[in-house]
Amino acid sequence: MTDYRHALIGCGRVAANHVDGFGRVPGWVLATACDREPHVKEFAREHGIATAAQDVEEVFADPGITSVSIAVDHVQHGPLVERALVAGKHVLVEKPLCLDPAQARQLVALAAERGLVLSTVAQHRYDPVVRAVRQWVGRGLLGRLVFASATLQARREPDYYTGSYWRGTRRGEGGSALINQGYHCLDAVRWICGDLTTTAAVRTAGVLGGVIETEDTLSGLLSASGVPVTLNVTVASSVEWRTRIEIVGELGSVVFDLDHPGRLRRWDGSAELVRLAERESSRGLAEEPPGTSYYGTSHRRQIADFCRSVAGGGPMLSSPADSVGTLETILSLYALSSR
Repeated sequence: MTDYRHALIGCGRVAANHVDGFGRVPGWVLATACDREPHVKEFAREHGIATAAQDVEEVFADPGITSVSIAVDHVQHGPLVERALVAGKHVLVEKPLCLDPAQARQLVALAAERGLVLSTVAQHRYDPVVRAVRQWVGRGLLGRLVFASATLQARREPDYYTGSYWRGTRRGEGGSALINQGYHCLDAVRWICGDLTTTAAVRTAGVLGGVIETEDTLSGLLSASGVPVTLNVTVASSVEWRTRIEIVGELGSVVFDLDHPGRLRRWDGSAELVRLAERESSRGLAEEPPGTSYYGTSHRRQIADFCRSVAGGGPMLSSPADSVGTLETILSLYALSSR
């Protein structure tokens, strides 16, 4: 028997991952799809969702809805998360949690006060390769860290922005290449290496400047407890999507990606590190993503963790406060690059 009913607010590019993820958890049903556009009815029919709504207040007023996914434009995240929490719903929100760190901290506090689960999608924290590398760093298998780097190459054609009312706008998206596409590689480095301090940054819109208000490329210099970290992200590459992260320590190093499938590319170090890396490298990679390929399949893992936590299974892998720190890092990079 189904015990938990979930609602999806926003039926755009990433919605298929939420449909897929909640459809795999026993005892849960995706009961309602909500979008202000009329295509929500077709979306609900296509995915076997019983109820289609265009007014989000219908979702919040439904006492049978346990939880919601929020997958809309960035500027609406904060207000919708707050309204959902006030309505007593557990919340899974696509990144970023919101566009204002002060508001983000208030939302985290509100969820805690009301005993509700609040989680920002950071699905790559659930990638097996990311969890493995984090464990190796935590065990000291790479020794003292020397530096880390993250690079994202992606390509976004002009119609990706011109066909959207919010992408590429300061108000709707809050940025572009970094806060949208680059968010996950920055978040993964932060999760592995620790809190980041920003030192310098530069951003440009050399290719898409006539199309977007925001950046198509950003480079930053950061540090994790004194360890240098470099970040380069662009949506102006000829490559559709490629993410590479390198962690270098005095005793070993690893290079891996967050693409689908995420995997180790190179490793070097002690016999123990090599043994673990070889085992991780040989792991089966048969899962197919439900939607856009480079989103990967770890929405499934985060959604399962979310459902377990809602059902009374304790805290999730990453706390909502983690997403506040990533947001603060992103906004500090923007602030430095505007000088």
